[in-house]
Amino acid sequence: MASPFTDTDDRVLWQRFRQGDEEAFTLLYQRYVRVLYSYGKKLITEDAVIEDLVQDLFIDLWQSRARLADAESPRFYLFRSLRRRIHRACNGRFNERWDLIDEDLHPVALSKETEIIESEQSKRQKDELDAWLKSLPGRQYEVMMLRYYQDFSYSQISQLLTINEQSVRNLVQRAVSKLRQLTISVVISGLFLFLLK
Repeated sequence: MASPFTDTDDRVLWQRFRQGDEEAFTLLYQRYVRVLYSYGKKLITEDAVIEDLVQDLFIDLWQSRARLADAESPRFYLFRSLRRRIHRACNGRFNERWDLIDEDLHPVALSKETEIIESEQSKRQKDELDAWLKSLPGRQYEVMMLRYYQDFSYSQISQLLTINEQSVRNLVQRAVSKLRQLTISVVISGLFLFLLK
């Protein structure tokens, strides 16, 4: 899911925060603490560690606000900063545990029965997608999550992961290809089981 906030909104908050505006800092924190925590959980399994790293990131930002440069994309800056902290904390080794969490869904008021049915269908689909995504190599999943759930450009992802842009595109292409193969095999095996009945 793309962020509902624009880079322009974030840049204005970033500038105000760098000038010592506590309200701007609080807004940046509220916008990104859950998103950063969810991203961190995709890279390492220890909840307490990722909580500490996210909190430390924001504490360090506040303490060093006067020395920070203007950020073209504060969201990108925050993701990159957290990823570096995780990398240092794990000595460069990420655990390949991936939980697909969508923080941006806003439920619509439905009848209780419809809500229960849709909730069950949504959970089943999420579980299937989660299982397929977990079958991807860790780097492919991370690239897919950054591209399609965080809406980063290929260029930003290449900077974030410190690999060239073509490698990012190749990882996305391989991941999409693998997901296509998985969905086709699921459909074929489902059809085969239906025909055996």
